[in-house]
Amino acid sequence: METNTQLKVAVIGCGALGTAIAVGALDSSSETGLGVKQLVATVATEPSKRRVEDALSNHASRVTVLTREENVRAAKDADVVLLSFKPIKRAEVFAVPGFKEALRGKLILSIMAGITTKEVNRLIYGEEPASDSGSPLQAVRAMPNMAASIKQAVTLYTPNPGTTKENLEIASWVFSQVGEAYQIPENSFDICAVLVGCAGSLLLLAIDGLLDAAVAEGVRRPEVQNLVVNSAIGMMNLVPAGDHPSVLREKIASPGGCSIRALLELEKLGVRSAFTSAIMAAAERSKTMSSSR
Repeated sequence: METNTQLKVAVIGCGALGTAIAVGALDSSSETGLGVKQLVATVATEPSKRRVEDALSNHASRVTVLTREENVRAAKDADVVLLSFKPIKRAEVFAVPGFKEALRGKLILSIMAGITTKEVNRLIYGEEPASDSGSPLQAVRAMPNMAASIKQAVTLYTPNPGTTKENLEIASWVFSQVGEAYQIPENSFDICAVLVGCAGSLLLLAIDGLLDAAVAEGVRRPEVQNLVVNSAIGMMNLVPAGDHPSVLREKIASPGGCSIRALLELEKLGVRSAFTSAIMAAAERSKTMSSSR
């Protein structure tokens, strides 16, 4: 597949993340020569079909939305196939006659959480994978976060061994349309992916707790929500600027002040270790998902 080309893309199971990636790729005015000539999305229900059609309406001439009964048709006509359905659905999706055959020879991008490239290989070629041409499966495992919907995602991706340089460039291009994309080794993918995919929800839980305190003190949540969120964003931006989180925390916590009292209370409640345990539990779950069939 040439990198200087217009791609035919299929998004199988086009939920929220799949839709965000589709919008990003269709919106792109890339100078690399890559672009989307035609995009076909498949969904489970008619209401979902209307939702995706509406989300992609700015590119209606290049978009077709089908129901999941036509997954085979969508994959067969594509150069690049994005697998964006829930991992628990994979056995059902791949059991449809002709589906796995339709994927062979295509670039496969999988955002199924916890599903390794080895498992994608098994799903397509069976327990002893081998393509008709003898070449390795062209597949890339990825994990974007929900900020893809505003094109501020962090996406991690890792290729199946033997994936060509050209196909890696296509994968990087696709995920770069919704934010920043980073290639990492698959042996560190589970922990890194849950940091990208789950950490945001944990931080949102912390923000929700802060807002609860404001309500308890008599302040309406809408009055302080932006103050808390924007303050947190500003502080987080100091970390990539060069400050270690613990150093920043020390700078804020002046002797005898309010911040150190709050931090000591969190330490007493075990909040730091609770965050660590939560992420480690999520990583362990990710490691087992490929074997849960």
